[in-house]
Amino acid sequence: MTAAASVAEGTPFRSRSVVVPQVRALSETVHGVRTHYVEAGEGDPVVLVHGGGPGASGASGWARVLPLLARHFRVLAVDLIGSGHTDKPLIDYSFQTLVEHLAGFVDVLGLRQVRLVGNSQGAYVTVKYALDHPARVEQVGTIGTATLASAVGLRDDGRAVPLPRFDGSRASLVAFLETIVNDPAQLTEELVEARFAVASLPGHREMLDSLWHYRTLLTEDADQQQVFEVGPRLAKLTVPWSIIWGADDRTAPLGSLGAGMRERYPQVPFSVVDGAGHQAQTDQPQQVYELLRTLFGRAPARAA
Repeated sequence: MTAAASVAEGTPFRSRSVVVPQVRALSETVHGVRTHYVEAGEGDPVVLVHGGGPGASGASGWARVLPLLARHFRVLAVDLIGSGHTDKPLIDYSFQTLVEHLAGFVDVLGLRQVRLVGNSQGAYVTVKYALDHPARVEQVGTIGTATLASAVGLRDDGRAVPLPRFDGSRASLVAFLETIVNDPAQLTEELVEARFAVASLPGHREMLDSLWHYRTLLTEDADQQQVFEVGPRLAKLTVPWSIIWGADDRTAPLGSLGAGMRERYPQVPFSVVDGAGHQAQTDQPQQVYELLRTLFGRAPARAA
């Protein structure tokens, strides 16, 4: 059974790919990005956007919550450009590259309006897409995201556990997973092997290194900063959104970044998931599912 096939055991699903015709990467345009995703369920579309890191994919990032959401929705967990089984062109990557890829994915599948859920780096991608394309989005759920917190000007004051950098070895991948997933029982041999197989694909490590360089560039380049930062815009977002945070998130601490987000956006529903780390949807999928159902069950009324 493949990693994609194991994502929704007991739930009918489909593993598919499409060609996203155009993705903008800094000043470059990449054509023909073959994009892999796993899909389950029927009904209104929900697109799940994974976080970053070695071996990341839609299947591995959302394996435990996807079949729960698929009871009510058509759920699509996409592999962003450079990750999973999607193409990995050797380009200069930025967070906006990922936003543009998500936009192309939604367009190619003809999804007129979507609900989005993003974890970590993926939470920033979903929010930035909603800011750029508000008419295409019903609601957004975000889960534990230092990237989005940084984009609104928050800092963790050194409390965060640094994410281990992937050096190509299985040991460095395991160290990374042990930082973002708190429940050791979820770090199965199958998960580790699936992520290591993806992390070893040509072009994946180059993407990780490019994004690492981009993060450094963000501290120096004002042009890149103005594309990345969303603070003033997010305060005016008309799309309903929510924030979910793991109580024991070590890489995006609740006490600094989570508390900062709650204070900055008091009108946004903020939920803390006990017993969860950075990947709350992996540590506590039932709690995350119930929170997302609450968000999605609300009438998607927009601010005037």
